[in-house]
Amino acid sequence: MDRSNKPSAIGVGASLPQPTLSIKDNVVEASLPTGQSVAVHLYGATVTSWKTGGQEQLFVSETAHLDGSKPIRGGIPVVFPVCELYDLSA
Repeated sequence: MDRSNKPSAIGVGASLPQPTLSIKDNVVEASLPTGQSVAVHLYGATVTSWKTGGQEQLFVSETAHLDGSKPIRGGIPVVFPVCELYDLSA
Protein backbone atom coordinates (compact mmCIF):
# COMPACT_ATOMS: atom_id res chain seq x y z
CA MET A 1 0.00 0.00 0.00
CA ASP A 2 1.41 3.34 -0.99
CA ARG A 3 1.01 6.13 1.59
CA SER A 4 1.76 9.36 -0.18
CA ASN A 5 0.63 11.41 2.84
CA LYS A 6 2.72 9.46 5.30
CA PRO A 7 3.45 11.57 8.42
CA SER A 8 7.06 12.40 9.02
CA ALA A 9 8.88 11.48 12.20
CA ILE A 10 9.00 14.05 14.97
CA GLY A 11 12.54 15.26 15.32
CA VAL A 12 14.25 15.27 18.67
CA GLY A 13 15.54 18.76 19.25
CA ALA A 14 17.17 20.48 22.15
CA SER A 15 15.78 19.73 25.58
CA LEU A 16 13.11 22.00 27.02
CA PRO A 17 14.20 24.83 29.32
CA GLN A 18 14.17 23.62 32.90
CA PRO A 19 12.77 25.46 35.94
CA THR A 20 15.10 26.75 38.61
CA LEU A 21 14.55 26.00 42.28
CA SER A 22 16.20 27.53 45.31
CA ILE A 23 15.77 27.33 49.07
CA LYS A 24 17.08 30.24 51.11
CA ASP A 25 16.08 31.57 54.54
CA ASN A 26 13.13 29.11 54.75
CA VAL A 27 11.70 30.34 51.42
CA VAL A 28 11.36 28.02 48.43
CA GLU A 29 11.48 29.87 45.11
CA ALA A 30 10.82 28.31 41.72
CA SER A 31 10.91 30.04 38.36
CA LEU A 32 10.50 29.16 34.71
CA PRO A 33 12.56 30.60 31.86
CA THR A 34 9.33 32.13 30.51
CA GLY A 35 9.08 34.49 33.53
CA GLN A 36 6.57 32.74 35.79
CA SER A 37 7.69 32.30 39.38
CA VAL A 38 6.41 31.32 42.81
CA ALA A 39 7.72 31.78 46.36
CA VAL A 40 6.56 29.72 49.34
CA HIS A 41 7.53 30.53 52.92
CA LEU A 42 8.07 27.34 54.87
CA TYR A 43 6.97 29.07 58.07
CA GLY A 44 3.20 28.91 57.83
CA ALA A 45 3.37 27.13 54.45
CA THR A 46 2.20 30.25 52.64
CA VAL A 47 2.56 31.18 48.97
CA THR A 48 3.74 34.78 49.20
CA SER A 49 4.57 35.50 45.57
CA TRP A 50 3.18 34.34 42.24
CA LYS A 51 4.35 36.19 39.16
CA THR A 52 3.26 35.81 35.56
CA GLY A 53 4.99 37.89 32.94
CA GLY A 54 6.95 39.57 35.72
CA GLN A 55 3.81 40.98 37.37
CA GLU A 56 2.84 40.02 40.92
CA GLN A 57 -0.55 38.28 41.16
CA LEU A 58 -0.90 38.02 44.97
CA PHE A 59 -1.45 40.51 47.76
CA VAL A 60 0.79 40.36 50.79
CA SER A 61 0.45 43.16 53.34
CA GLU A 62 3.37 45.57 53.56
CA THR A 63 3.17 45.12 57.34
CA ALA A 64 3.45 41.33 57.10
CA HIS A 65 6.17 39.78 59.23
CA LEU A 66 8.00 37.31 56.99
CA ASP A 67 10.55 36.35 59.65
CA GLY A 68 8.40 33.70 61.35
CA SER A 69 7.54 35.85 64.37
CA LYS A 70 3.85 36.21 63.41
CA PRO A 71 1.44 34.67 60.91
CA ILE A 72 1.79 36.03 57.37
CA ARG A 73 -0.91 38.50 56.31
CA GLY A 74 -1.89 37.77 52.72
CA GLY A 75 -0.79 35.23 50.16
CA ILE A 76 -2.25 31.74 49.91
CA PRO A 77 -1.95 29.43 52.91
CA VAL A 78 -1.21 25.86 51.89
CA VAL A 79 -3.39 23.84 54.25
CA PHE A 80 -3.12 20.11 54.62
CA PRO A 81 -5.90 18.30 56.47
CA VAL A 82 -4.88 17.04 59.86
CA CYS A 83 -7.02 14.35 61.41
CA GLU A 84 -6.63 11.85 64.19
CA LEU A 85 -7.80 8.30 63.95
CA TYR A 86 -9.61 6.92 66.93
CA ASP A 87 -10.19 3.31 67.79
CA LEU A 88 -13.97 3.14 68.04
CA SER A 89 -14.02 -0.62 68.63
CA ALA A 90 -13.23 -0.26 72.35
